[in-house]
Amino acid sequence: MEIIAITICVNYADFLKYTLLQNYNFFKKWYIITSPDDINTINTIKGFNISNVECLIYNDFYTNSKFNKGGAVKFGQEHVNNHHYDSNILLLDADIYLPDNLLESLPEKLENNTLYGVANRFDYWTKEDFLNRENPHLYQYTKYFAGFFQLYKQGHPNTYLDSYNCSRCDNNWVDTFESKHALDIDVIHLGRDMVNWDGRDYDNCNSF
Repeated sequence: MEIIAITICVNYADFLKYTLLQNYNFFKKWYIITSPDDINTINTIKGFNISNVECLIYNDFYTNSKFNKGGAVKFGQEHVNNHHYDSNILLLDADIYLPDNLLESLPEKLENNTLYGVANRFDYWTKEDFLNRENPHLYQYTKYFAGFFQLYKQGHPNTYLDSYNCSRCDNNWVDTFESKHALDIDVIHLGRDMVNWDGRDYDNCNSF
């Protein structure tokens, strides 16, 4: 299955340097959307120089918002709709590390108007725990098809909507689908859960 991925990455370059080298293998094209002033993310993508990974700049993260994740995702969805046809689209957070068997675990074909999520997400709160695969924390909200992994068939009539922060826009998007299906896939999340709803201030947080 060929997948077009969309990721929002603002002040998450320290996570991206781990997830990018794993995840790019699964995608026909990966659009990583960041703010024009996030030089760390821009340089990280340039430094890896991977042919199927492209950085897109979104200028309105902070226009009338704390962090307009919804608007940035919509920007990415519209870009994909303008440049690709009949694709499988994955909305993926920058701090999600996909399993080696991802493609083998996907169905042969995605159904229209169906949103696909994963069975489990395991959070590793520190870099050391992630590298050693120790002390995983099971994320309890995976069953709600949260925005860290949302796979769907291109042609869905709705996009994300502008949002004040990150807290509800993905739930509103979930509600636009008639059907939802949890795939037999486990993913890894780097860092703690339920943080950075208003975006991440890289200068005032501990790097991963």
